[in-house]
Amino acid sequence: MAPSSMARVSGRDGPDAPIDLVQLATNTLGNRDLEVQVLHLFKSQSCSTLERLSNETDSGVRLDLVHTLKGSARAIGAGRVAEVCENLEGRMKQTSDAATEGLEAAVDEANTYIRDLLTG
Repeated sequence: MAPSSMARVSGRDGPDAPIDLVQLATNTLGNRDLEVQVLHLFKSQSCSTLERLSNETDSGVRLDLVHTLKGSARAIGAGRVAEVCENLEGRMKQTSDAATEGLEAAVDEANTYIRDLLTG
């Protein structure tokens, strides 16, 4: 990520970071304001998606929610969230009551990182 872009969260960049900041900068063409907007949007969307998932009983709607979250995660470089979504999609196609705990943990990690990034 370019030096004019967001500062990295101390000790949490590189391949182990929950958000790939290079991918984020690429997808936003290095526009810092856009980076901030899409990160805020992801935080909001991911939280509402998890809430909807916990209350939704229709397996097709649940699958759509996970698929949408996967796309959003990929757009900001949240690789772990996208990977968990992809694995969950596969399980959801086999059973209607696939557990989402791993997804909740991945989203929480990404959102904590985003919060630290935006306030740090």
